[in-house]
Amino acid sequence: MSGTRLLPRSAARRIALVGLLIYAIALLPLGMAVYQATRGALLRQIDAGIEQTTAALAAEYRLQGASGVAHGLEHLAGSGPVPIGAALFAADGRRLAGNIDTALPAPGWRRILLRDPREGPDPARALTTVQADGTRLVVAADLEALEAIGRTLLGMFALAALALLVLGALAAWALTRYLGHRLAPIQATADAVMRGQLEQRARVGAGGDEFDRVAASLNAMLDRIAALVGHLRQVSADLAHDLRTPLMRLRNQLETLPQETDPERRQALLAAAQARTDEVLGLFDAILRIAEVDAGELARGFGVLDLSALLNDLAESLQPLAEDTGHPFSYAIAPGLTVRGDRQLLAQAVLNLVENALRHTSPGCRVELRAGIAADAGSGAIVICVRDDGPGIPAADRERVRQRFVRLEASRHTPGHGLGLSLVDAIVQAHAGRLQLEDAAPGLRACLVLPPPHDAMEPRP
Repeated sequence: MSGTRLLPRSAARRIALVGLLIYAIALLPLGMAVYQATRGALLRQIDAGIEQTTAALAAEYRLQGASGVAHGLEHLAGSGPVPIGAALFAADGRRLAGNIDTALPAPGWRRILLRDPREGPDPARALTTVQADGTRLVVAADLEALEAIGRTLLGMFALAALALLVLGALAAWALTRYLGHRLAPIQATADAVMRGQLEQRARVGAGGDEFDRVAASLNAMLDRIAALVGHLRQVSADLAHDLRTPLMRLRNQLETLPQETDPERRQALLAAAQARTDEVLGLFDAILRIAEVDAGELARGFGVLDLSALLNDLAESLQPLAEDTGHPFSYAIAPGLTVRGDRQLLAQAVLNLVENALRHTSPGCRVELRAGIAADAGSGAIVICVRDDGPGIPAADRERVRQRFVRLEASRHTPGHGLGLSLVDAIVQAHAGRLQLEDAAPGLRACLVLPPPHDAMEPRP
């Protein structure tokens, strides 16, 4: 059996069990330390009592001899929780006086045995001192009472340890229940989402603790997933809708082609079929380009480029296109503009904005391209704006038109698939900037706000 099988499957129970084991293991050295400290304090107290008694009895012996020792022992009878006794021995080892029965020990501190006719030998701690005439005074403290105190301490510690272990077990059980109670809604939410209930969300408490923050993060992730799933469904439906018309036309033209005998008509059908094919391929190219930009891989090749030169070249190339569509076109590019990015992507973004303005406004509407430093002091941001005086975009639709395949009613009869602004938005986000759609009163102002090269960051997700 593996080691993991020895522990509960629940992480909360494992945490509680490990905590209880650590708690129990910590109790043992703590209890032993308390026991040893208490015993050491009692022994020091006993030693102090023995020394004081030895000094007092030695003084009595010097003043009154053996009778003084006997008189002094009368005051020791039954004094204190640990009884202290003494005996006086002659130089030849004969016992002269005393209230303890023991063999003569060597001078100094010794552990001896006291003879007790009722209970047998008792351990004792003794101090033997040699007097001026050669007699030896032995003062001893019976350690049986100390052993009883030690047993009492151990019993009390055992009961306290048992009580603490019970409390620890209850605390571990409470912790397990608490963790399970806090984690159950999060697990239930995850299980519901796996069953396809994407609207399910975890409950977030008002305490703002770690579990609430995890639940809030989970809900934010689920909101993002739900939005992406909904967007994917919408993109799939819009893609199928936008592909259906050119593919049906292409199919009809291909069906008609074998029956057509007129060379000029046959050539026209071939050109139309090729145009429909190019339209479908262009749609897929736009989708793949957006996916490539969204992936963020292109940002690795970004470098500092001369934006002013890029925009001037682009504006000069757009001038004939604007004239062909009947739109007055003007531009004003501030000199010395530099950004960190990709030349082709930025050119594509600006080109899409200008083409949108030319495509969705009537001939005669003015289109302007402007670029410079942002007016707010200190930001250093670079702003590229394309402005027209056409019908504009309602404020309620300015966020929606950034989505893929979204086309407003006014644009239904113009060429395109609703991917232009989606690609622009993806490109500007890859450059750590943002796309702003504003009312130009009249018309629309579409602005790319880009950070200066020294402030350029990683592209936003």
